[in-house]
Amino acid sequence: MKILNRYILAEHIPPFLFSVFIITFILVLETIPKIVEMVVDKDIPALVVLELIFLNLAWMIALSVPMAVLVATLLAFGRMTSDSEIVAIKASGINLLRILIPLMIAAGVLTWAMVEFNDKILPELNHRARVLTGDIRSMRPTLTFRPGIFITDVSGYIILIDDINHVTSEVKGVRINETKNPNRPRIIVAKSGLMEFIDNGQTVRFTLYDGEVHMLDTKEPDNYRRVAFTEQVINVGGVGSELQRSESNFRTDREMNIADMREVVDKANKAIDPFVTRIETSVDNKMKFLFSDTLDYPVDSSLTDEKALNFLKADMNAIRDRIKRDREQILQQKNIINKYMIEIHKKYSIPAASFAFVLIGAPLAILSRRGGMGISVTISLIIFTLYWAFLIGGEDIADNGIISPFWAMWSANFLVSGIGLYLLTKVISEKPLFSFFRK
Repeated sequence: MKILNRYILAEHIPPFLFSVFIITFILVLETIPKIVEMVVDKDIPALVVLELIFLNLAWMIALSVPMAVLVATLLAFGRMTSDSEIVAIKASGINLLRILIPLMIAAGVLTWAMVEFNDKILPELNHRARVLTGDIRSMRPTLTFRPGIFITDVSGYIILIDDINHVTSEVKGVRINETKNPNRPRIIVAKSGLMEFIDNGQTVRFTLYDGEVHMLDTKEPDNYRRVAFTEQVINVGGVGSELQRSESNFRTDREMNIADMREVVDKANKAIDPFVTRIETSVDNKMKFLFSDTLDYPVDSSLTDEKALNFLKADMNAIRDRIKRDREQILQQKNIINKYMIEIHKKYSIPAASFAFVLIGAPLAILSRRGGMGISVTISLIIFTLYWAFLIGGEDIADNGIISPFWAMWSANFLVSGIGLYLLTKVISEKPLFSFFRK
């Protein structure tokens, strides 16, 4: 049996590794156009682009590994079926469930490894990928000074130059509109000058000759000044296009580990209690007041029944509005709980899909009686579509509080496993798939 166990595992390892590579490669190809669209015209070093792709590999691997289990199972059992090895194993008196044991153990090890990966590594890489993506998006495209064209890419400045000699750095007909202070804009006009980049290209220095500085005051239009100069130095900062790295302590639900998300859930649960208590207290106090034998308030002889009824209506409306606000706060906290509980269950359910894919992959491959790549890919795509439809649909429904996060994230696994167990019983018993329709 040890030899058979090793043989079964050995048959699955090459197609599994191959499938992980192919599926990850496909996901990378789908991501590259988005990355190219984001970094185009920003002159980002190739190492930064490779870093961004590497950081995004984390979520790709989290998806590709369980999917590769299904493809590997279909390929391995399909080949064994086409070569009559499954028939030989069954003829030797070995039950099909027996040869699935090493695969289920391997699926258990793989599930544990992916849960650890999803909890310890994936959140950190997702966080770094989001921060780096934000830094890249905040970059300004590479700035090019061209004659006769308004330069508006520099924050706080509008620059127009009539003529530029890029060899001698001479400029002519320079107009710089400084708008950093909207209430006190400045307009610098010069006939000629020199332009040079300093601070590693982050600042452009204009040395201007024979010009004027016009200073305005939008709040006091009469406070206008014009200063002539023979030479003036103007430094315009923020013209560089280099990537500025930043740090962020904020983390989304997909950038937190399980312990951090459970802490958020606990805080949300505790935040609900005061609102529930306040609603119950308001209702109890009002019920006691309405049904009390004695009214504990001063009697006003001028208070008519109509005024008393209006007073009661106003009091009830105030209580209703207060309960409505408290209920909205409770729903908000419950939405937070659902959101984070979905991510917690997802960190377990997606890796655990390896068990479901083994259960359904083996009988499907045997029933197909073909070991080709085409049939394996076709079956895989159908199962993947079914699985992700349930997963994504369940997440949307759970976000609206219709079903619990547990069922939202685990129903796909249960469905695929159930179909797999049904197919296994039919393969083991060698009965028709839909024998229950027969008389």
